[in-house]
Amino acid sequence: MKLKERVERVRAMERLAIAKLIIPFCLGIAAAVILYLAGQDVYTRYATVFIIYSFTPLGGAIAAIPAGLGLGIHPAGLIAFIVFSDAVISLFLVWNFDHAKKIPLIGKMVEKVEESGNKALMRYRWAKRFGFVGLVLLVMFPLQWTGSAVGSIVGRLIGMPPLMTWLGVVLGTLIRTTLFTLISIGVASLFLG
Repeated sequence: MKLKERVERVRAMERLAIAKLIIPFCLGIAAAVILYLAGQDVYTRYATVFIIYSFTPLGGAIAAIPAGLGLGIHPAGLIAFIVFSDAVISLFLVWNFDHAKKIPLIGKMVEKVEESGNKALMRYRWAKRFGFVGLVLLVMFPLQWTGSAVGSIVGRLIGMPPLMTWLGVVLGTLIRTTLFTLISIGVASLFLG
């Protein structure tokens, strides 16, 4: 391979790495702009749900979904918004996981955890077959540290490819959000008549 081809290949890889870093932020900004253009009231409602969902220490979805429904957000819009938010976060983490290994202190920790996870999977080969389903279940349950961010990292740590990890996180978020929305609507209808 000629030097010119190698240089071009390296440049293409650098452009791809930069794109993977920037695209999730652009998607989030585009969603914020669309909500802002929909009107101040719509923007405020979704921003409130996002803040509750992102910064509630325990069970963000448990708090954010009833709040969103109480603010008058349609259930389908609420589900789509939460799934989109988690999908963008997961996309960023899945795409940039390998770059974290290059950060001096964090990289060594990631490699150690990844190595111990691989050893455990080698010892219990049957567990690898449940990787995708296990990841979906991990993301589905609204416990502390089981959402899209941790699900994305866990999926990559156990050796799942980026696309499968992302799909597992999105599917888990979709199921969790849909179930909690239906439960919230049911509970509200019991108390409100």
